[in-house]
Amino acid sequence: MRNPMSLLFGSIPSPPFQELVLGPLHFRMYGLCIALGVLASVTLARHRWAARGGDPEDITTVALVAVPAGLIGARLYHVITDWPDLYSDGRWWPNAFLVWKGGLGI
Repeated sequence: MRNPMSLLFGSIPSPPFQELVLGPLHFRMYGLCIALGVLASVTLARHRWAARGGDPEDITTVALVAVPAGLIGARLYHVITDWPDLYSDGRWWPNAFLVWKGGLGI
């Protein structure tokens, strides 16, 4: 028998739009979800660290290094695992940096 929660989460439809447009700025939904996840996790970690007697700024300092490093690592993973897609035109090196064309291995 299947878990009822897995059926619930498996049936949540995707939103009818993929980006939020605010004037000349276009925000993709996956980017907003990543940003909200980072914000929520840093906020929760700061609160929990302070409850244990730590300085919340320590969490901010770690996040300022860990989040960009994680995004760079996710892009590197995408470049390694989707090599044929990036090399299809014979120019893999410039294509590896075209982040606006998508590609994060999360």
